[in-house]
Amino acid sequence: MVNAGDPDREGQLLIDEILDHFRYRGRVLRVWLSALDRTSIEKAFRSLRDNRDYKPLSDAAMARSRADWLTGMNFTRASTLSSGTFYSVGRVQTPTLALVVRRDRSIEVFVPRDYFEVLAQVRHSRGEILVRWKPSDSSGPGFDEEGRLVDRRLAESVSGKASGQGKISRFEKKEQRKPAPLPYNLSALQKAASARYGMSAEDVLKTCQSLYEKKITTYPRTDCRYLPEEQHGDAARVLDGLPLSEGLRAQMDPGRRHPAWNTGKVTAHHAIIPTGEAARGLPEREQKLYDMIATSFAALFLPDYRYFAVSLAVELSGETWTASGRQDMETGWKALYGRSDEEEEPEEASPLPDCKIGDPVAGLGGKVVEKQTKPPARFTDGTLIEAMSNIHKIVSDPDAKKRLKETSGIGTEATRAGILETLVDREYIVRKGKQILSTKKGRSLVGFLEATLPDLVDPVMTARWEDSLSEVAAGSRSMDAFVGPIAGLVREASLTLLTKGQEQLSSGKVPPEFSGNTCPVCGGNVPVTRMESKKKRGVFFWICSNRDAGGQLLHPLLSDESGKPGKPFGTEVARPGRAGGSSGVRTRSRRGVR
Repeated sequence: MVNAGDPDREGQLLIDEILDHFRYRGRVLRVWLSALDRTSIEKAFRSLRDNRDYKPLSDAAMARSRADWLTGMNFTRASTLSSGTFYSVGRVQTPTLALVVRRDRSIEVFVPRDYFEVLAQVRHSRGEILVRWKPSDSSGPGFDEEGRLVDRRLAESVSGKASGQGKISRFEKKEQRKPAPLPYNLSALQKAASARYGMSAEDVLKTCQSLYEKKITTYPRTDCRYLPEEQHGDAARVLDGLPLSEGLRAQMDPGRRHPAWNTGKVTAHHAIIPTGEAARGLPEREQKLYDMIATSFAALFLPDYRYFAVSLAVELSGETWTASGRQDMETGWKALYGRSDEEEEPEEASPLPDCKIGDPVAGLGGKVVEKQTKPPARFTDGTLIEAMSNIHKIVSDPDAKKRLKETSGIGTEATRAGILETLVDREYIVRKGKQILSTKKGRSLVGFLEATLPDLVDPVMTARWEDSLSEVAAGSRSMDAFVGPIAGLVREASLTLLTKGQEQLSSGKVPPEFSGNTCPVCGGNVPVTRMESKKKRGVFFWICSNRDAGGQLLHPLLSDESGKPGKPFGTEVARPGRAGGSSGVRTRSRRGVR
């Protein structure tokens, strides 16, 4: 008997449970298959091991299953009994719901802020160039905490200098090459199909499953974007089965080794690719996804996209102005994609002429461009799936961040789409076009748990579980040693839900002992929201929800001090004021003190 289950802990448990159900007591060997091509299969069968060697892996899967059952079943019953309304709570679904709720909160407290950019047109002997003013210091008067120009008078003054004679002070031109994108895993395909066609995550999964069952594409529930090197020899056959133009075929090299071919990076299942079988008469939705999958595979065998990255600086009237762009050399794989949703061009990709340092230029005048900050975008199916896969990006704990990155976030490729549908079915979220929005019921649950049992909305709990499950899989911790402490946590948390959840969940009220972050300036229970700078990754600030009658902020943004709200930028705090009343803040500005 050979256990040929998926090469992961759940695959191990699945077959072990079948053998146990039928009381099979004979010898069992284990074959570890990450790919199903002939070469990989033959290699795996030459390395069979005793199935008992993998019992710790099976134990880890069982431990995870029992822990999920304990938390989900008990927390759901306790929340429902205490509120009188059905509320489900789960290790993955609840932190996912919290992502949506917190995004919606951020959008609602967001106040647009005006800022300015100064552009100038200069004439070079090889053509005109649009350049942007680069201040020597963006931390002084006239700039906000993120270095944006907010003083119109200063902007107009600089714009008035964009004339007269100047020169090229810097010119750089470097050859760059960019290989084709990696082929899709399920999350990447769900994100792309959501953006391009508005398909839900569940629709993408079902459609991919249908293509798989028709033997047109490979296994869809994969978190991997790499391919086994052993399958590279089959590439020519697969390419022959794809509907490609003769012009593209002439550019393709079936022997080309894209970085995607890397056996060492293949997990339980490789990336989603075509099988080479003919795809005829497909329904519209299947045809769209098949074309996306086929295109991503074919691109691996086209030349790299090659271009010159160009940047320059101009000295004009005592100010520095810059521009960057590119000069295409060879489109390569981009001939397949064009300007698609997956391959967005950078903002500054306009072609620039060749210049030399010292070349004269003439300023033709400047202009002030009014801009406004934008709130974060609402989640879509695709971006929410991506956020679940990359949850480590919003976690501050370094150990948890590392673990969540290793485990590809919360949920799995096979379960994330179902989790979104569960949140819709439970009336926690609704779809509005492509957007996903939280409901009053969803906000009520998240707000209550944030105040009473914050671990239940924190993905860090999953990271801690994964650390312990790794020890179970390695045989250094027993299954009972993992489940036991979780059972204790469930008993304590269920009691909290039963006693404190009464009426608060059904009414949507936040309990008075709310322990979330509050504004150190306004005092009381005025909440603040932590946000990351768009220009300076890893730099955070806080925005207070308190507003005046006109909807304007009562005081400047707050600094971030070790993950907590600090003092307002450029202010001197005298004493905390009351919510809705005097803020007690003296703000120094260019107009004096106000």
